[in-house]
Amino acid sequence: MGGMLPTAALSAVQFGMDMAQQKTNQAEAKADAQTQTQQIQQQQEVQQRERREQLRRAMATQRARFGAQGLTAGGGGSAESTLSGLEGEAARDEQDATNLSSLRIDRINDDLEYQQRRSLLDASSSRYRSAFSLMQQSLRSVSLL
Repeated sequence: MGGMLPTAALSAVQFGMDMAQQKTNQAEAKADAQTQTQQIQQQQEVQQRERREQLRRAMATQRARFGAQGLTAGGGGSAESTLSGLEGEAARDEQDATNLSSLRIDRINDDLEYQQRRSLLDASSSRYRSAFSLMQQSLRSVSLL
C-alpha cells in the first residue's frame, strides 16, 4: 500500500495541472468567442451604414428620374410605389443580415458552451476517479501522524 501513496499524489498533482490548463483554455475560448462576436457586430454596423447610404442614393436617383418625367413622389401612384418598394427591399435585406449575424453569434456561443460542458465531463473522467479512489485508500491505510 505504501507505493500507492506516491502514485495517488502524482495523480492528484496531474489533476490539478489539468484543471489549471482547462481553466486557461476556457478563458482563451471565451475571449476568442467575444472577439468573434464583436467582429460580427462591427461588420453588421458597417454593412448597415452602407445599405442605408445605398438606399439614400437609390431613392435620390429615382426621385430625380421621376422629377425629370414630371412625376412627383408625394402624389401617389407608381412613383410612390417604386420608392416604397425600394424601402421595403432595404428593410428586408437589413433584417436578413441581422438574422444571419444573430445565427452566427448563437453558433459561437453554442460552441463555447459545448467546450465548457466537455471540459466538465473530462474532469470527471474515470482516470481521475480511480486516482482519487487509490489516494483515499492509501490515506485510510497509512497513518499521517
